[in-house]
Amino acid sequence: MPSLPVTRRSALALVAALGATGALGACTPPSAESSASSRAGGAAPKKSPAPEATGPGMPRLVGTVAEHLSSPWSLAPVADGSAFVSERVSGRILRIPPGGGAAQPVGQVTVRQGTREGGLLGLEASPTFERDGLLYAYYTGTSGPGISETDATAAANRVVRLAWDGKKLGDERVIVSGIPASVIHDGGRIRFGPDGHLYIGTGDANTRTMSPDLLSLGGKILRVAPDGSPAPGNPFGTAVFSYGHRNVQGLAWDSHGRLWASEFGPERNDELNLITAGADYGWPTVTGSARSGRSVPAAFVWPSAAEASPSGIAVVNDVAYVSCLRGERLWRVPLPGPGYTPDGSGTLPGATEHFRGQFGRLRDVAPVPGGKELWLLTNEGDASRILRVAL
Repeated sequence: MPSLPVTRRSALALVAALGATGALGACTPPSAESSASSRAGGAAPKKSPAPEATGPGMPRLVGTVAEHLSSPWSLAPVADGSAFVSERVSGRILRIPPGGGAAQPVGQVTVRQGTREGGLLGLEASPTFERDGLLYAYYTGTSGPGISETDATAAANRVVRLAWDGKKLGDERVIVSGIPASVIHDGGRIRFGPDGHLYIGTGDANTRTMSPDLLSLGGKILRVAPDGSPAPGNPFGTAVFSYGHRNVQGLAWDSHGRLWASEFGPERNDELNLITAGADYGWPTVTGSARSGRSVPAAFVWPSAAEASPSGIAVVNDVAYVSCLRGERLWRVPLPGPGYTPDGSGTLPGATEHFRGQFGRLRDVAPVPGGKELWLLTNEGDASRILRVAL
């Protein structure tokens, strides 16, 4: 299993000793990916790491799965213990061998260059991957299979399906196209739900009017069949499942089949939302725990982006683990039981933070199938890693 170079370990130790967080702008990584978006605001105030809760179920670092990744965005574990990883800028798809080790390039998509938050974003394996070898990807396109250069959607975000033959990915097929794209606010998380349908988190493409517009795919959570067609039972007869979102970043389900989603706020009021079919989540009229008309307030709110900028989430034993970019920490949020309705307080009891400032920006987190373990994806440019976290 890869280990950290001595210089990197020493540097991390020094940072921890100084109590620095190194927190940067919320939506994109530092250096080559520094952002001029609404999240770019320079460094957050430096704080000493808070004492962390310990005990059963509390996350603790136990090793490194892989390192030397370049601007990774999403983790897609599969049942054999391996995982696929997307690289946002290069458009490469990597495979991590079972149990960890050197990442191997196994696929490539052609992504639009010059964006700050677009590129190759979400990955998700088919629920029947062991039989069909299908991997789904969300990316910002230029042109590609099934889309001509003259098509107005050519530079939009899309979801494609690729086939894994045991050595490489190929046979790219577009299943959803025309998702609005911009330099920022591209959403990108995709996850199969317990109902066997694919859920797609999108952003408002920096155009606020898209989020409440039911004819637009921007600022929504979409629900589609594996072939990309609108899933049966959708509330509006289209691919739209919920609306009024600003920039959805994480999707996960609890043991009761409820969908939870993380979402960036506008420099304040980052959100963890309980998603229901057909509901309006308020953007751009309100954010956080505020209501407007029949909009649904967030279940949990981080008032400051410096504490969160929540990206990928995982739910294990009805606890949400939320990886954070600008906040450079992992939040552990116990979820309420059946019958819960967000009450407008923006709080849930028992939330704790972990690893603040220890590993830099955290982009995604995924449970390891069949184990009491998370893989945690860092977002540190060419020095990004996957960390092994026991629960």
